[in-house]
Amino acid sequence: MDHEVAGIHRPFWQGFPLTNVSLFLTPYVLHQLYQGVFKHLIGWCQSLMTEAESDARIRLLPPAFGVRHFDKGISILSPVSGKERKGMARILLGCLVGKLPVKGIQACRRILDFIYLSQYTTHDEGTLACMREALDTWHKNRDFLIDATVREDFNIPKFRSLLHYVDSIQYFGTTDDYNTEMFERLHIDFAKNGWRASNRRDEFPQMITWLERQEKISSFAAYLAWLESSKKPPQLLVTRTFTWQAIQLAKKPQSPRLPATPCEH
Repeated sequence: MDHEVAGIHRPFWQGFPLTNVSLFLTPYVLHQLYQGVFKHLIGWCQSLMTEAESDARIRLLPPAFGVRHFDKGISILSPVSGKERKGMARILLGCLVGKLPVKGIQACRRILDFIYLSQYTTHDEGTLACMREALDTWHKNRDFLIDATVREDFNIPKFRSLLHYVDSIQYFGTTDDYNTEMFERLHIDFAKNGWRASNRRDEFPQMITWLERQEKISSFAAYLAWLESSKKPPQLLVTRTFTWQAIQLAKKPQSPRLPATPCEH
């Protein structure tokens, strides 16, 4: 900010009347909660012990159905995906028992409760009240991190955004209505595959060139498909076909050995 290389001095919405930035910036579960709030929480918990001790505690957890077992710990993971963050959230409390004070366990538990409650697909006054209660309990017990000299303050934008989750749900609906996690699959097509196609040295220009070529190939394939569909199929000569009606005869007559006289009548 001092050298004007980053930051925004005057937001574009500053002069808009009746504008509340906390309302038009809707919650984002993946990057605000898991890759933001929970990422900070994991780092603080590792600071209260050590990375080696936290990895040892995680490895000692027994395998359980539906829960990922990090047999090599979590400190070696880089980068950490959202799916891995969710797996860590399921086992975090079990690793903290006996190491953190009661206030620390309460704070971590309530912030995890808030993360899970915020992902409900339906809400009523009861669930929203539970979200408020979980956040209030976190605020009452988070000072243990300051007492342990892990943090000096909690002036973190993503923690600040938690105060507006209930209002956003009441105004705009549940968080899955505006969650872009389903589009994370595009990272594979637009980033990972491009990186794999490079020689791993000065990869960004190579990735851009690869993406441009993929777009051209895709456009040309779409053009060829349109061209094939626009061609008229050859007309076939329609000829009349006649079908002969077959006469079926009984294999054995119903009245055998009759003279010709009764047949005439």
